[in-house]
Amino acid sequence: MKILRGLITRLGLIPLFLLGRLPLPLGRLLMRPVGGLMHMLMRRRAGIARRNLELCFPDWSEQRRGEVLGRHFTHLAESVAEIALCWYRPGRLEQAIGEVRGLEHLRAAQGNGQGVLLVTGHVTCLEMGARLFGEQVPACGIYRPLRNPVLNATQNRGRSRYAQAMIQRDDLRAMVRHLRSGGVLWYAPDQDFGAERSEFAPFFGVPTATARGLLELARLGRAVVVPMYPLKDEATGRVTVVIDRAFDNFPSGNPVADLTRFNAYLEAKIRQAPTQYWWLHRRFKTTPNNEPPRYQ
Repeated sequence: MKILRGLITRLGLIPLFLLGRLPLPLGRLLMRPVGGLMHMLMRRRAGIARRNLELCFPDWSEQRRGEVLGRHFTHLAESVAEIALCWYRPGRLEQAIGEVRGLEHLRAAQGNGQGVLLVTGHVTCLEMGARLFGEQVPACGIYRPLRNPVLNATQNRGRSRYAQAMIQRDDLRAMVRHLRSGGVLWYAPDQDFGAERSEFAPFFGVPTATARGLLELARLGRAVVVPMYPLKDEATGRVTVVIDRAFDNFPSGNPVADLTRFNAYLEAKIRQAPTQYWWLHRRFKTTPNNEPPRYQ
């Protein structure tokens, strides 16, 4: 049965390989109509995304939230073409696809030989951002292994084009070792890991379980924390990875204050392009003080 599943997966990856060899504008164009189909078929995830938008933008009309949600699924569909290109396209990406801005902030953070924990959020163009960054700066990434071993191996092999290595999210020792050696580690901790591993910090005005792992990793790795965010231009499709100044005195010893700073950074970036944030996560699943569930 495992052999059969592996064969089916390999056959299913052939279209992804072919998609990745197409010019990116054409690949996105071919995938764009799939966004509406994904919206219809992924009803549960669409409901989660709709609820997230209600919590984050309560002042918006239902029509506006619906328009953002529809556009979000278009970005999700386009991201399939972007992932295919990142995993399968050999050589360096052409400048028309995107760029990295703010490398001076990264260089400044590396000035004293410390490692850099590069923190961001989950966005639809994250894979493209990772490749653009990885072609400029050697870095490792943190990832959650996929259940399908063939797909997991394909993902890691594809990412080896632009990452030094991929470190499993439960391998703390490897992360700390990499940071203490002066390396750069890419980390997107904007997920709900439960109250026992989090502090409640405001995110769009909602008390949100925010992972303490960000602070623990920075402390154990003796790393400078540098925020970054990839954004795709709606008109041209060009992706820009924006690296900002390192967080000063981070972690400060006040976990709630530190995680509030991180959430505020993400919120400001999300507001610039709300259709591109990964709204499918149950980001507000854990509630404080036995409050009612936020999702049905």
